[in-house]
Amino acid sequence: MGLLVIAAPDIGYPHESLSTPAREEPTTRFEVFVASSCSPCVRDSYAVTTLPIAALRPSGFGPSVASMMARGGEVRFEVVRAYPLGKVSQQILVMRATLFTEAGAGQLYPISTGLLDEEEVTALATAVTDITKTASIRRAQEFTPDMTETEFRAGSVRVGTIRIQGAEVAYIQAGNVRSLRPPTAFETTHALFLPVGDLPALQNAIVQVEQRIQKLRRQ
Repeated sequence: MGLLVIAAPDIGYPHESLSTPAREEPTTRFEVFVASSCSPCVRDSYAVTTLPIAALRPSGFGPSVASMMARGGEVRFEVVRAYPLGKVSQQILVMRATLFTEAGAGQLYPISTGLLDEEEVTALATAVTDITKTASIRRAQEFTPDMTETEFRAGSVRVGTIRIQGAEVAYIQAGNVRSLRPPTAFETTHALFLPVGDLPALQNAIVQVEQRIQKLRRQ
């Protein structure tokens, strides 16, 4: 996992995909456990909360990104528990975030899913709080870079912000963040955008996931 801040005056963002395809490795301890140590395996899913994503229309972003922002959607948070049949004491817990975008007539279409091991959920909540504070400080500064990108990634979830002249947005991306490029002002994949002012609501949703995990651990 890691927290990264990049400020750039007028240069390309250095996160191009690898030129040669690489075999995807599991990004979470949960996935490794299910694949190698859990057979026969029981998986329980617990719905926690849903974060609505309002449509955005900020200026300065590329057409494909602006189109995604204008759709809106939601993020559904769950806790998933896996354990070998009859051996609940060996349970492994994970946060699952599923991203949905609006596809017209009120229909929602799933675009990606990310997992985060239970021991990293607190770090994600803390990172979102820190990113929110940093964005508030940046708005008060007289001189700012032409572009600033902030991100935190762990498991198969990435959260961050993109600030260009005159606009700043936050995002959540789900998928294999080792190979997925972070969203930029001009391209994006497997991500939803939200106002920076909604980051506290995202942090609250993550805290609810953390609380559900703690409750399951106490059972």
